[in-house]
Amino acid sequence: MTGASIMALCVSRGLRLAPAGDGVRVDGPKDARAELRETIREHKAEILALLRAQRQEELSRAWAAAYGRLECQFSSGLETSDGIAQPVVNAWNDAETNAEQVSAEYVAGKVQRADFEAALAAWEGAVTKAMRCRATCSDCGARAVVLVTTDYGSKFCRACLRPEPLNRKAPHA
Repeated sequence: MTGASIMALCVSRGLRLAPAGDGVRVDGPKDARAELRETIREHKAEILALLRAQRQEELSRAWAAAYGRLECQFSSGLETSDGIAQPVVNAWNDAETNAEQVSAEYVAGKVQRADFEAALAAWEGAVTKAMRCRATCSDCGARAVVLVTTDYGSKFCRACLRPEPLNRKAPHA
């Protein structure tokens, strides 16, 4: 029997297999677990590799979906952090590092899918916040760091928020 055929047999008997560190966690009916315990142990390495590959495919799809959503919102600029305040960039980087770490832990069976999904959502939120800091100013039309977004959605850059100089002479009538 191959690892794939053993996994198919487990599913047909109502068992759910998942990586658990260096082992395989088996959930389901007690009699089916007892019946297939030795077979699973004998092929543990192959089954574990297949389970991890499945999880890696899940992660790839989830990351691709997140990037797709971001690209729909922000047609360009995801590849650069130019013009974004450093604390916002740091939050983006920290969220990305965490999401990558949790991704690896999920593949290894050290955390649950919900943990990965939460980390990915936090990363997506950090990128969204960063990208919203870069937008087109509603007043001058320049692509710039937005300092103020009004409650009705207008965005204003630093130059447009700067008050008029006090020593500027009024135009003559």
